[in-house]
This record gives sequence, C-alpha cells and structure tokens, in this order.
Amino acid sequence: MEEFVIWEAPPIIKPEFRLYYDERGNVLFYTCEKPEGNYVVIDASTFAQGRPDIKVIDGKVAGQIAGSIVSKLVHDNEGMCCASEDLSIVVDSSYDNITKWKLKTYEL
Repeated sequence: MEEFVIWEAPPIIKPEFRLYYDERGNVLFYTCEKPEGNYVVIDASTFAQGRPDIKVIDGKVAGQIAGSIVSKLVHDNEGMCCASEDLSIVVDSSYDNITKWKLKTYEL
C-alpha cells in the first residue's frame, strides 16, 4: 500500500505579543502584528489582560500601583523649549535664552 501526502500542514509559528507605547510610557495598543513604533515584547498573560493602566518605564512594563510611579520635569537636550527665566513660557528654538525640559517617569 502506498502513502500519499495530500496536504502538508504549515509550520506553527509562535506569535510575538507586543505592547506599543508613547514617549511617556502610556499604552497605545496591544498586537501580534509588527507596525512601526515603540514597543516591548510581553508575555501571553499580560497580552490577554490588555490593561490600559500600566506604564512602560525604561523598556519594561511597570504595574500601576498607587504612589509607585512618579513623573518629574528634568533638563534635557531634547524636549520642550521654554524661556529660561520662566518655565511656563513655551518658545521656539530661535528664542535667545532657552532651556529644554522633558518629562521623565520613574518607578519607585
């Protein structure tokens, strides 16, 4: 008796679960697709929960526990241009006396 292969199943490829986030570490969306943008690879459990209230800090997922995440404005080479004499005045880069500020998020 001869054996015939009618159909050969394609190889099973394990999905890569991704969490996409903005520059402040806020969740934008979860996907297994590969669009452009900032993302971290996460486990299946985190993907299944799909929580919008977690943060990404330094490339790692941080749980949102009251009082455990602090944001602070810091001097930086990138960020929002402000007048050096008053942080509340936003100016463009052609202004003479500027200081650049960026919001940095820390997990305690």
